[in-house]
Amino acid sequence: MAAAKQEGEARLAKAKTELAQGQAEYEKGLNKYQKEKKDADQKIANGEKQLAEGKDELNNLKLPKFYVMDRSVNPGYTEYSDNADRLAAIATVFPAFFFLIAALVSLTTMTRMVEEQRLQIGTLKALGYSNMDVMKKFLVYSTLASITASAAGLAIGFTLFPEIIYNAYSTLYNLPDVRTSFYMSYSIISVLVAVLCTTLTASIAVRFELKSNASVLMRPRAPKSGSRILLERIDVIWRRLSFIGKVTARNLFRYKQRMFMTVCGVAGCTALILTGFGLKDSIADIAPLQYGKIMKYNAAVVFQDDSSKKAFEEYNKLIADTPEITGQLNVTQEVMLAKKKGVNNQDVNLFIPEQADALNDFVALKERGQEKVIPLPSDGVIVSEKLAKLFDLHAGSTLTVQNKNNESFDLKVEGITENYTMHYVYMTPQYYEQVFGKPAVVNMQLLTFNKVDPAWEDQFSERLTANPRVAMVSFTSGVSDAFNDTMDSMNVVVVVLIISAAALAFVVLYNLTNINVSERIRELSTIKVLGFYDKEVTMYIYRENMILTVLGIIVGNLLGVLLHRFVLQTAEMDEMMFSRTIHAISYGYAAALTLLFSGIVMVSMHYKLKHIDMIEALKSVE
Repeated sequence: MAAAKQEGEARLAKAKTELAQGQAEYEKGLNKYQKEKKDADQKIANGEKQLAEGKDELNNLKLPKFYVMDRSVNPGYTEYSDNADRLAAIATVFPAFFFLIAALVSLTTMTRMVEEQRLQIGTLKALGYSNMDVMKKFLVYSTLASITASAAGLAIGFTLFPEIIYNAYSTLYNLPDVRTSFYMSYSIISVLVAVLCTTLTASIAVRFELKSNASVLMRPRAPKSGSRILLERIDVIWRRLSFIGKVTARNLFRYKQRMFMTVCGVAGCTALILTGFGLKDSIADIAPLQYGKIMKYNAAVVFQDDSSKKAFEEYNKLIADTPEITGQLNVTQEVMLAKKKGVNNQDVNLFIPEQADALNDFVALKERGQEKVIPLPSDGVIVSEKLAKLFDLHAGSTLTVQNKNNESFDLKVEGITENYTMHYVYMTPQYYEQVFGKPAVVNMQLLTFNKVDPAWEDQFSERLTANPRVAMVSFTSGVSDAFNDTMDSMNVVVVVLIISAAALAFVVLYNLTNINVSERIRELSTIKVLGFYDKEVTMYIYRENMILTVLGIIVGNLLGVLLHRFVLQTAEMDEMMFSRTIHAISYGYAAALTLLFSGIVMVSMHYKLKHIDMIEALKSVE
């Protein structure tokens, strides 16, 4: 019994111990649970609080602005489009001028051909052929020649020239291979004009010859009789001329048609060349005039709309710590739409300097060709020249602009300033607040610095764009480089014009010189028999050509100035204005190249003059 009792007590003690351990574990678990529950409740409370705050923020959010931008916003696309528009405008002007020169070439060629066929024409008339039958021969020849030449010209025009110009612009843009298309409408117009030019000139030349009898046509044309000229009546000059000089003066006026055609041909050649060089000058001047003479600042820094105070202070410190910067001007620039009935809507840049007195150090406001600076008026605006031209603005006019909310505002124009790219409207902050009912908010800063170095500009640009306040930085040197790249492509267009003008000039001068020699073959043979050397015979003809060439160059320069102005008015776009100036060296280039082409013709004709058959030319044909 005692053993059983001890065993029972041991089991009871063990059970109590296990119960105590279980009770301890239970209390421990309960404490842990209560603690975790408390933490979970705290997290839930924090989460509910954050959720409530999030709902408040969501309710306070403003609707976002959406901007739909098409490809016209891309600067590369718009620049390429502008270049294409320039070429298209040029292409509408020059074909008409080339066709006029081509008509002159056709007239000289057909006149020369008819002159060489005088004997055959007289023979056909003597055999009883009617004038129409004789004319058909030349009309068929001129028509076939026109169609053949037109086919060759269309092949070159639709393949070679587009590829040359396209490849030139491919250096500026990442473009696919050119795809040329055949335009039936342009081809038909070109062929019809070419046929009309040749057949019309052929009919005129043949009709003139057919007025003579067969007996007259079967003999060489009698040389034109000489007559007193106006220069002979000016005794002071006439007495001082040598014998050769007097003969040259009389011969010039004896062949008036040839003189007129030579002057016109050379003038057309010179005008085309001068227009090509002048067009290059006008485009090349845009960058130095706009971003050197007018826009004097070196960089424009555009600010973020919502930059913090810290970013503002960091930016100011960055500018202050850059010793190369020599000046800064805070500006408000805002784009609005200028509207007027009958005129295309134009984007204009409102330009409001924070300190109007300091504007002249950054932007020069003055009329083209004047040096007097135009001050900003207190109750009006200064508009750029091309905008004034498009909207017919002058001092006292009213310009209506429209903001993004389609609200219209009237601005009083007080002056016009020289400008070449984009449209600008300059005003004071006070007038801006008066018109728009709100103060001007600075969103851009203009900088000038004394170090123009691409490497330094790149480094400075990186430092600026790293600041949260800066949205964009543009340097005027980069704009000038872009214009220079465009000029490299424009050089190709100028070369094409010069080569085309050279070909036309060579054909005109060669034909006219050939006609001149053919008409005066007996005269030239006579002076060779009288003892003139080959060089003297050549100079006997070429003195006249040189005088006519110089006259043609003078007329061509005047015509080139007019053609240049016409091309500029045609090729200009609404947001751009070309320089109206042709550099003096361009006149020299045009004259030198025309003289070069004339000299090549003279050298080629010298061989023919050396080998004149004097016996054949002087023998009687009676």
